[in-house]
Amino acid sequence: MKIYPLEPIRKLAESLLGNTLAYNWLAENGFKELLVMGSLIKGKKEDMRWLLENNYPELAAFGNSALGDKNAFEWLMKNKVVIWALTSHASTGDKQAAQILKDKKLDAYLLLAHAIEKLNDDGQQGDIEAAHKFQG
Repeated sequence: MKIYPLEPIRKLAESLLGNTLAYNWLAENGFKELLVMGSLIKGKKEDMRWLLENNYPELAAFGNSALGDKNAFEWLMKNKVVIWALTSHASTGDKQAAQILKDKKLDAYLLLAHAIEKLNDDGQQGDIEAAHKFQG
């Protein structure tokens, strides 16, 4: 399981909100998997398959968990992918999860949670019923 520096996570948050420069930075710096996860969150359901086939089950689980899939969240917890699980919960407005991310100085993950929350508020987030259920 890959541990990401904070800068790519910050760029992912920015790209989810439409920042083309952030998107390009991720593409140019070898973070295709984060871009694919971002498009999963935005509803491109076939991207979950790519993440799983390319050995990024934690990103597939996070993407689906951010869409509300409780099985995906449980998978994150069972597999001790705590930062992604906290980010998922923070994206739903969970203040305790957000505070933990802040206390651990994981502000980039908190920024990502807020970006996902904004997508959801704006109706741009994918529909969990339309996405594949996570089976990891």
